[in-house]
Amino acid sequence: MRLDQEEKLKNDLARRVQKRQAILDKMERLKEDLETYSGWVQEGLINGRRMDYREIDQGKKYYRKHIQDLKHALRQAEAEIEHAKAILIEAMKERKVMEKLKENDFQNYIEAFNIADAKVIEEIVNYKNNKKDGDE
Repeated sequence: MRLDQEEKLKNDLARRVQKRQAILDKMERLKEDLETYSGWVQEGLINGRRMDYREIDQGKKYYRKHIQDLKHALRQAEAEIEHAKAILIEAMKERKVMEKLKENDFQNYIEAFNIADAKVIEEIVNYKNNKKDGDE
């Protein structure tokens, strides 16, 4: 596989990792907001503030639902990351195989060249020896 395609796969993997991190950050903020909301509710109940149970429950459900949605998105993002990693690993293996094949072909070329060179030198030496023997 060509290096530019491999780079595209690496960039794709990096984008997916960033997406996962954004989901984690958002989830963390929602959890903090839920804690803040729960603290506000507790404080209100302690201070005797009149609060409707349904409103409190809906507020908590809002945060929990969004956190659940983010957990689902996180699982999806992690599956996409694993898939992208597998594709990248295969691409890297393919590139290494191609490099090894090119290296082997080059070695075979060098060996064939050296054999042909040795034959030419041997023919020249034999020709000179035959010419000397013929002159004597």
